[in-house]
Amino acid sequence: MKVLLVIGSPHQKGCTYTAFSEVALTLNEEGIDTDYFWIGNKPM
Repeated sequence: MKVLLVIGSPHQKGCTYTAFSEVALTLNEEGIDTDYFWIGNKPM
């Protein structure tokens, strides 16, 4: 299984990234692969 962590914060390495890093660490310990996708200020 793979989880995509979508970060919508305008700060690439800000608080949201730090929180998602903790989530990713826990998921990785359980054998689940993770990937980050930073949206930033890009229009959707």
